[in-house]
Amino acid sequence: MHGAVMGAAIGFALAQSAGSAFAVFTALALGLAAPYLLLTFHPVWMRYLPRPGAWMEVLKQATAAPIFATVIWLVWLFASSAGVDALTALLAAFLLLAIAGWILGRWPARRVASAFAITVIVLAVATPLYALWKFPAAETTTASKAGWEPYSREAIEQYRAQGRPVFVDFTARWCLSCQVNERAVLNRGDVSRRLHNSGIVLVRADWTKHDESIASALRELGRSGVPTYVFYPPGQPALVLPEVLTPGVVLGALDQLQSRLKPTSQALLEPQP
Repeated sequence: MHGAVMGAAIGFALAQSAGSAFAVFTALALGLAAPYLLLTFHPVWMRYLPRPGAWMEVLKQATAAPIFATVIWLVWLFASSAGVDALTALLAAFLLLAIAGWILGRWPARRVASAFAITVIVLAVATPLYALWKFPAAETTTASKAGWEPYSREAIEQYRAQGRPVFVDFTARWCLSCQVNERAVLNRGDVSRRLHNSGIVLVRADWTKHDESIASALRELGRSGVPTYVFYPPGQPALVLPEVLTPGVVLGALDQLQSRLKPTSQALLEPQP
C-alpha cells in the first residue's frame, strides 16, 4: 500500500511544474524526517526510546527477510524482461559475489586477496551485462492474456471511428502498483466479467521497456508513468481513472461511460448474457 501511495505522489509530481514537483518532494522529505525533527526539538523524549542492546542485533537480522524478498522480486522483474539466459548469468554473478566476500573474509587486509576479490566483483558485474548484450530476450507483451489486445494508437482510433469505446491499461512488469491493481481489481470476477461482456475493446499498453509511442500517449494524458487507466469513448474526451483502483471505481466509470454515450451506442456497454 505504501508503494502504491508513493508511486501516485511521485507520478503526480513528475507531471506538474517545477514548483509543484519541488513542493511534493519537500513534503515527502519532511514526512520522512519528522521523527528526527521532533526528537531534536524535544530531546527529553529520547528517554522513551529503547536502549541499545542485543535487540539491535536481532532487528538487524530480522530486516534481512524483507531485503531478501525485495531481491526475489527484482530478480523476477529482471527475468521477465531479460529472459532465462540473462537470469542464469545474474545467478552466476551472485555466486561470484559470494566468492569475493569469502575471499575478503578469509584473507582480510591483504593486497593480493583484495585485488583478486575486486577482479571477481568486476567479473560478476560484467557477466549479466554480457548476457543481456549477447542473448537478448525475445519480445513479449503483457497483452497476451485472453481478451486483451496489444497497444496500437492506430487500432484505438479505428475502433473509436467505428463507434466502439476502448479501455487502455497502461502497465509494466516492474510496476508493483500495476500488478496489484490487475490482480485485485481488473482480474476480479465481477469486474472482469463486466469489462469483457460490455463490448468495450480492452487494450494493454506494456511500458516495461519504455516504448516511445506509449510514452507519447501518457504525455498527452498528462501522465508521466504507470499505472494509468483510460476509457476512450468514441467522439468524446478520454476518461482517466485514478492510479489506485477499486472495483467501485472501475464499475462506476463503466456506468458513467454508458451515460455519456449516445443512445444508439449504449447497447455496446450493456452486459451480455
